[in-house]
Amino acid sequence: DFRALLQSLYATFKEFKMHEQIENEYIIGLLQQRSQTIYNVHSDNKLSEMLSLFEKGLKNIKNEYEQLNYAKQLKERLEAFTRDFLPHMKEEEEVFQPMLMEYFTYEELKDIKKKVIAQHCSQKDTAELLRGLSLWNHAEERQKFFKYSVDEKSDKEVSEHSTGITHLPPEVMLSIFSYLNPQ
Repeated sequence: DFRALLQSLYATFKEFKMHEQIENEYIIGLLQQRSQTIYNVHSDNKLSEMLSLFEKGLKNIKNEYEQLNYAKQLKERLEAFTRDFLPHMKEEEEVFQPMLMEYFTYEELKDIKKKVIAQHCSQKDTAELLRGLSLWNHAEERQKFFKYSVDEKSDKEVSEHSTGITHLPPEVMLSIFSYLNPQ
């Protein structure tokens, strides 16, 4: 069901947005206190635009023709988001993680992790966080189904070089969602 896919994507991107806000407040903020080289380099990554796109789809899709047009737009925007997001993830791994190791002790990093997890839990119940992870799996399954239904309705072939969000390496997905894990 197309609407369920949009709801799953919306919930997943809300988690991304919440994670980014917490990361900015706790991690980037602490790095700024310890190092003068950090500026506001960790801003939004088009998450707000994607959330608006999902809201638009949930509110405005009335018939199959609108759904098909929206689906094409959604596919393009998800692919563009993924292309933009991968460098962001690389920056986190190559720049911010080493800086954390340089400027904070192991005990301080453990405390930061506890605060980040507590903030996630205060914004949502643990059950909702786990449901968000479950929604991601459902979204992947639905995206596969949706991709085939859109392809059948359109005459265009899908480029073999496209990089959808489901093509992220497992280690990147684990890294992203490790911040949502309530453990």
